[in-house]
Amino acid sequence: MFDFFKDSFDYKTFFLAVILGCIGALAVNSATYNSGMHDFFVRDVVWQVSGIIIAFIIMFSSNRFLQGGAYFFYAITILLLLFVLVAGKRVASHTSWLGLLGVGGQPSELAKVASILALSKFLSEKGNERTEWQIIGISAGIVGLPMILTMLQPDLGTTIVYLAIFFPILFWAGLQPIVIVALIAPIAIVFAEFTGTVTLLLTVLVFGILFFLLSRKKLFAVTLSFVAVSFGLFMEYFYRKLLQPHQQKRIQIFLNPNLDPQGAGYNALQARVAIGSGGLFGKGYLHGAQTQLRFVPARWTDFIFTVIGEEFGFFGAAVTLLAFGALFFRGVRIAELVKTKFASLASIGITSVLLFHVFINIGMNINLAPIVGIPLPFISYGGSSILSDWMMVGILLNFYAHRKEH
Repeated sequence: MFDFFKDSFDYKTFFLAVILGCIGALAVNSATYNSGMHDFFVRDVVWQVSGIIIAFIIMFSSNRFLQGGAYFFYAITILLLLFVLVAGKRVASHTSWLGLLGVGGQPSELAKVASILALSKFLSEKGNERTEWQIIGISAGIVGLPMILTMLQPDLGTTIVYLAIFFPILFWAGLQPIVIVALIAPIAIVFAEFTGTVTLLLTVLVFGILFFLLSRKKLFAVTLSFVAVSFGLFMEYFYRKLLQPHQQKRIQIFLNPNLDPQGAGYNALQARVAIGSGGLFGKGYLHGAQTQLRFVPARWTDFIFTVIGEEFGFFGAAVTLLAFGALFFRGVRIAELVKTKFASLASIGITSVLLFHVFINIGMNINLAPIVGIPLPFISYGGSSILSDWMMVGILLNFYAHRKEH
């Protein structure tokens, strides 16, 4: 046992996650301190400790267990997502919760982990004689099924997280750059369409140039450009028909929070004020006016970064971001160290999901991303998300422990 912790235990990854968990517990305590919800802090600590135990269980499991059980785990989460649509509990306009014996949870959090493992297993299978586009199609099916089921809940935030699984893993698997650009282009053009004509034209121009530079067949490059532009231009129809009114409003408010400063734009404006008021070193723990006086809604979940920014200032926010950055570095480093393709791909998938969560959540808090309900890993209050975060850490620890095995 001592030899294991000496040679096979990734102290850096583990303690970075513990630091972030501690920051989260302190922030949750502050966010709920004057709200009569001290039990939220107790629950958060219980979830953090439970997550650490789960991480250790996964770390000590067989190095073949995760790969061998990937499809089974994926199938279970798909069944849970289907069950949610039939008998799920509605919370905050989302039917994404399952309740059993008084305990609730979100299967969509488990589905993210399962999708990473399933896609990594598929792309690492030997003897795969399929064409590149067949591989892309099957990969899209693996990620797309839970993505669609999550969208039907509807949970836009978790839905877009699957893009952070799909593209990075395919890139790390060795997919041609032009194919990656072709897959990303329509999505980028859609977002550009909402920001104005000039941005849209510049985005189309950039991707058109990339297609010509990366493709030897110029006709193929023209075709890709046409398809990408057509997809983007016709997304207005899907925007009106598929997104719920409150989701459309979030996109509009993201582009201009002042459209409804007392309504849909209130969260974004108050979050920005709270973070900006923290200054260099903050107002002190439990002394944030915006958070303690409840001006910031959902300050223990989606907007918990405002607590850190207001009470600990730029210094506290920087320490938090540095801890996240070091954790992402460890994820990529593990992907380079391991000897199996499955472990390498899954490590990149985990790192990408955590990075995407951090980017979008903090972007929401400072108005650089739309408010879509994505938690800050290890820090936002929520049992399902915290346990999911620690599961991913446990998988990284497992890969590091078996990094020398083929």
